[in-house]
Amino acid sequence: RRTLDSADLAASEAAVAKGLLASPGDFGLRKFRLRLLLPHHRFEELARDAAALKAERPDDAELDGALGDAFFETGRYPEAFAAYDRFVAAKPCTASYSRAALAKDVAGDLAGALAAMDLAANAALPTDVEGYAWCRARAARILLKMNRYEEAEGRLVEALLHLPNHAPALAAAAEITARKGLWEPATRLAEQSFTFVPEFSVAAALVDYRHAMGDAAGEERAKATVKTLEALLPAGERTVHRLLALYLAEHGDARRAVEMTSKELETRKDIGGFDAYAWCLYRAGRARDAAEPMAKALAMGTIDPMLEFHAGAIAHGAGDRPGAARHLARALEIDPRFHVLYAASAKQMLTEMKISSNE
Repeated sequence: RRTLDSADLAASEAAVAKGLLASPGDFGLRKFRLRLLLPHHRFEELARDAAALKAERPDDAELDGALGDAFFETGRYPEAFAAYDRFVAAKPCTASYSRAALAKDVAGDLAGALAAMDLAANAALPTDVEGYAWCRARAARILLKMNRYEEAEGRLVEALLHLPNHAPALAAAAEITARKGLWEPATRLAEQSFTFVPEFSVAAALVDYRHAMGDAAGEERAKATVKTLEALLPAGERTVHRLLALYLAEHGDARRAVEMTSKELETRKDIGGFDAYAWCLYRAGRARDAAEPMAKALAMGTIDPMLEFHAGAIAHGAGDRPGAARHLARALEIDPRFHVLYAASAKQMLTEMKISSNE
């Protein structure tokens, strides 16, 4: 999480494998190995192995966190929420509170999510500076969904005072700055974040920022960076990478994006997966096909302006004017500045529908 360096992950995997050769039954090594499955999206294996370890040590609350992660990432939300609740009840700490916050966020309880994420930050050990900063940055993201920008900025200040080079906090600060139309500082913050951690979402955001500010040359450089990141992905990840698929859907290869998101849904049926598939279908000109997966993405009652915007645009493309108006208005109600490009698109679609209905 701190570096996204695949070499670190590979070194950990090699060390664990060596240890397990010497001591196949070592509980600590087998438990630590669970952490290595999540980045590779080996969710079924994670659920199976965590359950087996839990059977050996029913009192190990951290295993409920691992089980919850496997369920959460595959859209098995009732089971994930139950596992996270057990984790918090048995061991209230940064790891358990932050998971509870993610669960409440998905369930549409933003106030509860914020409270839990603040508890997670306050529970961080003095030595866990990165954990504290991560929780503050996540709290800022929740506050943005509540259109509480000043408080979000306050959380980011707290994160960066503790860890000045914290990439997620810098990326969130860049997004807030861009939503205010302050393009140069926004791009500097995003580039600083990317320097510390080469996150795909930050590279894609820089394409949007450069486009919004009318910097064609800078936009091309940002696109070249995205292509470089794509080339560095392991071959297997290039076929199911959700962020890459969403980027491709916006930048000229929607058909490939549909294939990628469809394949991912075979094993990962979470809200983000249904939303990504629906949006890629829409960008490929298949708005009517996108309606069903979009409905599944909204099924949990998650409060997110981007979900509402996607639903509105899809409804508009499918000829459902009342649904389009409802979802687009809801996106702008949650946050009129929810995205540097799409907020304006939502307003434009609503205006065009009103003009059309008056003619």
